[in-house]
Amino acid sequence: MGKHVLRADKRPVNTKHTVRELRKKGYVPGVLYGSKIGNIPIKIAERDLSRVGGAHVIEVTLPQGSYPAVIREIQKHPVNGEIHHVDLQQVDLNKKIRTEIPIQVTGTPVGIKMGGVLQLGERSVEVEALPAEIPDYLEADITALEIGDKYTVSDLQKTTPLKIISELDSVIAVVVAPRTAETIEEEQTAPELPHGDPVVENGQE
Repeated sequence: MGKHVLRADKRPVNTKHTVRELRKKGYVPGVLYGSKIGNIPIKIAERDLSRVGGAHVIEVTLPQGSYPAVIREIQKHPVNGEIHHVDLQQVDLNKKIRTEIPIQVTGTPVGIKMGGVLQLGERSVEVEALPAEIPDYLEADITALEIGDKYTVSDLQKTTPLKIISELDSVIAVVVAPRTAETIEEEQTAPELPHGDPVVENGQE
């Protein structure tokens, strides 16, 4: 795994004006925090931040020094996806941490070739590991799934030495049988009872 370096600079304490000016200049406001450094308001070039996404450890460099950290939260605009704020947590490389890791689903299930339909579930899992052991993502190979088969977090756990904290029975992917044309037609043509008419069972209202 390559080393991810993110250059940052200190910034003034948040005001609407300063934050707006930072974004106009292509910077993202954020905070780097930790038990040994407290809270440091920072600014990061958005183009640099976009390149280092993932759960891995990032070396955040400031004028006063460098700090190993992980991204804890990225706030984005709900419409245009613009990054509004980022939280980075300093970590101790010798202590395990818990963090979310994205799941990358690979392969085309054999059930798809049999007419099945793929449905995806969990997109990430929580793991506990030393910071240096955290990968960018975990790969879930679903090639062997037939119709009715599912790939769970338990299956993913068998492929990695990392300790997964998420529920092991959570579904990552499942291949289901398609609805037949007859079933769809029956649903579309099923008669509806007039509003207000009682349902009659065994000849009684």
